[in-house]
Amino acid sequence: MELRLLTKKRSRKKIEAKQEIAPEQKMALHALQKQKQALDMKEWLAAAAFVGIASLLRVMMQAFPNVEPLTFFALLAGWLFGSKKGALVGISSLYLSNFLVLGGQGPWTIFQIIGYGLAGFLGGMLRKKSSIWEVLAITLIATISLQLIFNLGWSLMIGINFLVAMITGLVFSVIHVVSNLAFATLLPKARKLVYEKFKFNERELCNALIAELNSRMPAKQHSKQLKQPA
Repeated sequence: MELRLLTKKRSRKKIEAKQEIAPEQKMALHALQKQKQALDMKEWLAAAAFVGIASLLRVMMQAFPNVEPLTFFALLAGWLFGSKKGALVGISSLYLSNFLVLGGQGPWTIFQIIGYGLAGFLGGMLRKKSSIWEVLAITLIATISLQLIFNLGWSLMIGINFLVAMITGLVFSVIHVVSNLAFATLLPKARKLVYEKFKFNERELCNALIAELNSRMPAKQHSKQLKQPA
């Protein structure tokens, strides 16, 4: 029995020795983790820039009823960074710009938040190499959803029938759909520009290399590496 236990311990030590990575590889792993943290920071900075630009453009475009840039930037953020950040950009840009546009904040704000948050969330459903038709389809779904939510809000606040609210706002709904689809044709180019400008294409490479180096590291050593301060 003791001989078996001793043999098992020796075999474990041999396996761990084989899995032990060199000091150079540890340094490379640390550098890759730092690079990934920098890319994460760039992601948040880009999302904040989207919020600022979308809010400013909305203020400048408020003379054109139902022509707005918020859906565009919410979809762009969702496509680039995922549904959660897309929803955050949509909600934040709406809430911030509401302080500067005619009408401002009010009971309707909650319906606007739901609508633009949903638009950003839908942006996260786009594949990395989605075609222009997929982009237009998601934009159409997002815009129609916005109009349904807005009209539902108005019908509840004013106390009118939902169908009446939809019919009376039909012209504005059509303007909203057409303008958003026109803006959406620029989404693939905008995504490519931001992706390359901020070098987000390095993220996949970092993740692959980190995973490969971690797979060579013993469990104990890996846990220590994770606990090291950044």
